[in-house]
Amino acid sequence: MTSDDMNSIIQRNRLLQEQNDLLREQNELLRQKAATASESDERDVFIEDIDHDEMRAGFLVTSHRKKLWNAQIKLINEFARICKKHNLRWFAYGGTLLGAARHKGYIPWDDDIDLVMLRPDYEKFKSVVEEELKNHPHYHTWYWFNYRLETDEDFEQPIDIDLPLISAEQEKQFPAWAPFHPLMRLVDDRTTFLMPDARKNVFYAVWIDLLCLDPCPPFPDENSADNFEISRELLMAVSLPEHVRNAMKNNEKFLLPYDELENFIRQAYKTRARSFELFLLKNYFPAPYVGEIRHYTLTEQRLSYTMESFSKAVYLPFEKIELPVPVGYDEILTAIYGDWHKLVITYSHSYEYSADIPYKEYFQKTAFK
Repeated sequence: MTSDDMNSIIQRNRLLQEQNDLLREQNELLRQKAATASESDERDVFIEDIDHDEMRAGFLVTSHRKKLWNAQIKLINEFARICKKHNLRWFAYGGTLLGAARHKGYIPWDDDIDLVMLRPDYEKFKSVVEEELKNHPHYHTWYWFNYRLETDEDFEQPIDIDLPLISAEQEKQFPAWAPFHPLMRLVDDRTTFLMPDARKNVFYAVWIDLLCLDPCPPFPDENSADNFEISRELLMAVSLPEHVRNAMKNNEKFLLPYDELENFIRQAYKTRARSFELFLLKNYFPAPYVGEIRHYTLTEQRLSYTMESFSKAVYLPFEKIELPVPVGYDEILTAIYGDWHKLVITYSHSYEYSADIPYKEYFQKTAFK
């Protein structure tokens, strides 16, 4: 073998070694990327065995439903981040509280999330959430007074195809819902969530409900009771103004003077909604009892809870996360459900949903008309 042959072999071996080194580096980068992606996927999955159906409490929980739950928990985590940053208190509530206490997660047949705040924290959250979400391309807030009636002539609110419309028939059928419900939602526009009592050709995405508690009866003094009654009159004037007008025609008693009520009703719809909530904030105080003022005004479910029950939070498991629940959660659940340990299967809120298809794409492609 000549020296040239030897040099050629050495050079070829050196090139092979360099190629092997490059391949090892590429493989290590791919391994790290795969590991990072796996860790990222794991961080984004909060439901056990999300890709498979399972039976929970005798109810079939599909992978489809689990993906909906997972999208909602991501919204919870974003909500929790904002609240932690601004030192705001919040609690699981309603069916979400029941799920945490009884199932350590979702009620198997449930498909929504209910969270609650006391009025000062709720209003502070409203004041910071838009700024907090400005860099998130898919999370948005949605206020119930973004509804529009077909007959609404509120020029303060521009007509937008994405604003849900309520027909006159629906307004009559759902008086407690249409057009005003004092709550807000955090929604993910990459998803679809359709309810049976909603217009099907407008905005509906996966959401979490953010509810608010205010001072409710029984009150320690007459002035507090009067403020509560005034807030109920304002809520009626926001939600069902014609009912208030008819009551005034029949000389029914109001704490607010007739002329003030009439001037209030003549204001633009969103102005009335905002004024109502500002009145509640201005007159908030640490009352012995709290509740949802909507229940006292528009429904028969008049529930009050002791403020002591909301004096601090304890944490309960909820799927793969933990949720803050009121320390007096047993009292609250008993007030709402009675024997809350007993399983009672109820209806789902949604008749159709997807955690994968944005609602705009859904409406473009669906055969539903």
